[in-house]
Amino acid sequence: MINLNELHADDLKKILKIRQKVEILEMEMATILKQAERRAPALSVSVRNMRVPRKAQPNLRDMLRGILEKAGRPMSVAELYEASLLTGYQWRSQEPINALNVKMYTDKTFKKESPGQFVLRARRKA
Repeated sequence: MINLNELHADDLKKILKIRQKVEILEMEMATILKQAERRAPALSVSVRNMRVPRKAQPNLRDMLRGILEKAGRPMSVAELYEASLLTGYQWRSQEPINALNVKMYTDKTFKKESPGQFVLRARRKA
């Protein structure tokens, strides 16, 4: 596993640019698949079923919990998003930053430590 503290800002920027390019290519592929599906409705196999399946991944809460545990410090939504990309998490949302904001403010697993900074909520002992 990559230690986020050992990466330089330039490396994170390169990774983010590559991830954005991949997302653009995935959107182009989806557009092409939709066009092909409209052109050949008589095919016995739907083009939609030919999509490359997403790899198995943890749910969003577990992934964010792992990132915050490893970091051991409060993190912003932008930092959490960049760290999620480094873990290989595949976002399904068209606007992952917005989805992440909603998750951080609504999920009881996390709490706001200071403006824009989130930590894990302490678990109650039984």
